[in-house]
Parts: sequence; structure tokens; C-alpha cells
Amino acid sequence: MRSTDKIIDYLEKTYQPESIIVYGSFADESANLNSDFDALIIAGKEKLHDSSFVDGVVLDVFAYPPDQFLSEYDPAEFAQVWDGKIILDKNGMGERLKKNVLDYIERIPLKTEEDISQEIKWCEKMLLRTMRGDVEGYYRWHWVLCDSLEIYFDIKGIHYYGPKKALRFMEESDSEAFHIYSKALLEFNQEGLSDWINYLKTIF
Repeated sequence: MRSTDKIIDYLEKTYQPESIIVYGSFADESANLNSDFDALIIAGKEKLHDSSFVDGVVLDVFAYPPDQFLSEYDPAEFAQVWDGKIILDKNGMGERLKKNVLDYIERIPLKTEEDISQEIKWCEKMLLRTMRGDVEGYYRWHWVLCDSLEIYFDIKGIHYYGPKKALRFMEESDSEAFHIYSKALLEFNQEGLSDWINYLKTIF
């Protein structure tokens, strides 16, 4: 029995859930040795978090009572299930939750040209500040490298779903951007960072 099957078996026996939605690396089959098992389950009478260790895997499972979804709720609080796999759904509550989350995401407005212009100016300003060579400069160096990934997606007009999915998308759909950004991360020098910021300017 695979780890996923053993974990699902554990969740079903422990909580008798109405719904199980698995998301993250175990849902998209990118899990590695250090991956947590991320899931949302609808079960019980109170909200809880399960961080048990099952078959060598650390759980990161959130349980919500069915009543949570019978009245009005904020789909943004459950955005992580947008591409999750519904493993169990006895009464359709999991499917309705996922649909509400997807509808919410579709309504999120993309950044305007003015917003993106300001973001690029911020990157340029941060680039200059990284040249200071002190601790604050290096802090800003890490900061702009991290935040500029999301800015890249703003420029592309695509919703950002976190670094792991973003990097995979970039690698598969924009090899030039992936090469330049990877170089900036791995070589960590001014030339690589400048090349990345300049690339963002050229695609805007």
C-alpha cells in the first residue's frame, strides 16, 4: 500500500470525514522525501489541525466541521484547494467548496499597467540598494529575488499560486525566463540580478 493510500485510510478511520481534498505535492505528484501531506477534510464538530506522522510522512491536515460550509464563508480562506484532488465527497460539499474557491479566484482582478509599472520601478530601486554591500543590501537582494517572481506573473497576467507551481510553470512555458531567473538565484551576483530585472522590463 502506498503512503497516500495509508494516509487516506488513517484519515477515514480517525475522522469518518464527509469529504477529503488533497492538495499540494501529493496531489500533483511532485512529492519528495521531505514533503508534507496537505489536505482539507470536512468532518467532526470543531476545527482542528492534524500533524501526525503516518508511514514516514508528516501530515498537514486541516479538519473543518460541515457546519462551517452550510452558512456564508470566505472562499479566500480555502484558496489552497483550488487545484486539489477530491478523494472522498459523500454529499458534494467538497465539490461545492472547490467550485466556490475557483469562482473566487476568477473574480480576483489582475494588476493594472500602472500597478506593474510601480512594481518594476520598485525592482529597479531594490537593485540599486543591493549594491551597498552591507547586511541590509544583501537582505534586499534576497527580497527582490523572491518578490520579483510574483511580479513576473503580474506582467504575464497570470494568477500566482506560490513559488513551487510558479517555477514549474515558468520552466515548462518560458525557458528564457526560467534560465535567467535560475541564474540570478544560483549564481547570486550583480550581473545575474541585473539581467533578471532587465528581462522583466523587456516583457512589460
